Amino acid sequence: MKGMLPGLDVLRFLLACYLVVFHTLVTYPEARTMPLADLFKFGGCATSIFFILSGFILSHVSVETKTGEIKRVSASKFFINRFSNIYPIHIITLVLSIALLAVNSHPFDTDLSNLDSAPPIIHTMSGGEMAVNAVLQILLLQAWNPFYLSFNIPSWSLSTLFFFYLLFPALAPRLLSMRRKSMMLLAMWAASLLPPLIVVAGGWYGVWTIGMLHTNPLIRLPEFLAGILAYGIFAANAERITRIITRYQWIIFGCLGALFIGATFLFTAGLRSWEVLLHNGALLPAQVAVIFVGASVMQTASPRVTAWTRRLGNASLSIFALQYPIFIAFLKVQKLLRMPNSLLSCVHQPHLCSQAASQVQVHFSAYPVYLVVVLVASVLFQERIVVPVRTALRRVLRRRWDTARPAPLSVPSVAETP
Repeated sequence: MKGMLPGLDVLRFLLACYLVVFHTLVTYPEARTMPLADLFKFGGCATSIFFILSGFILSHVSVETKTGEIKRVSASKFFINRFSNIYPIHIITLVLSIALLAVNSHPFDTDLSNLDSAPPIIHTMSGGEMAVNAVLQILLLQAWNPFYLSFNIPSWSLSTLFFFYLLFPALAPRLLSMRRKSMMLLAMWAASLLPPLIVVAGGWYGVWTIGMLHTNPLIRLPEFLAGILAYGIFAANAERITRIITRYQWIIFGCLGALFIGATFLFTAGLRSWEVLLHNGALLPAQVAVIFVGASVMQTASPRVTAWTRRLGNASLSIFALQYPIFIAFLKVQKLLRMPNSLLSCVHQPHLCSQAASQVQVHFSAYPVYLVVVLVASVLFQERIVVPVRTALRRVLRRRWDTARPAPLSVPSVAETP
């Protein structure tokens, strides 16, 4: 049994919380002028750390060492575990999002892919587009659509992660068996930077190119592979890395914090070229350093603290998937409670209530309530719904796999040989 890394569970949870604020805070006009509000506009950095962290953690828990240095991953066990973990979260939150769209006044509207600093471009989907995107969502293929993301918009990252999972059993053992992992990590950094450099050199900031950079699983794959290589480096030098981080932790924290603040300033106030580069790859070494710090801290935490960090870390995907439907429902409830019409009249005249609700301005004062609701709901959703469904799904998939797998050929003994 490999050791626990509670610091990485905390990091997963904090990244999920940051992305919740990144996606929802911009809805409130008064929040845009708040001091330090720009620090919550760098969601691309948090997503990249999440992808790198996924490769790191999966290498820690899934790669086995057999007969010395030979690395292997049990593909069937890995696929069943990963699919049963991610798909219930995705499909349940997708149903919630569709139910909320059904009561929306503009259910076919979605945002086209664009730079984070640019105003949103609204696109009204046709019935055919809705049907195609519904199929993509069900099959976890929505991240391959570079133009826009419909239904539960943040779930594109689940689609990208699913693609990473398909490649992990084949690629992880090979990457972890390499002798020069540091050189390969630099190669992954270069691979991450190549697509945005091409975009910047050509000045191609249109919907298709930005959509490809933001969500395309092949373009984001080097980040995931960098996480696998980073784990190999950390595992081989864990004691040394931990000792250095422990000795110079405040200097390291200060440098990483200053780098994040400076990068955020360039991202929000700099040229479009800086935004594209910082969103895709420019900060990869610093992001790996953040994960090394997370893996090094809290190693002596008490069992009680470790149990709580594991609960919060396990809920990170649920936080990310639930944030959007809960936020849409939260805004609707706010508007219903503040509109002049009585709630009873909405039963008889829903169109009038819908029109009145659209005129109500939501207030930022209720936003902390939303944050508490989404965090508590996500932890309960993970533990009370996802875990039981995941357990049942794994049982069914393993039974079917065992049934479909051909029985091993029996070799006759010497006594049976004629």
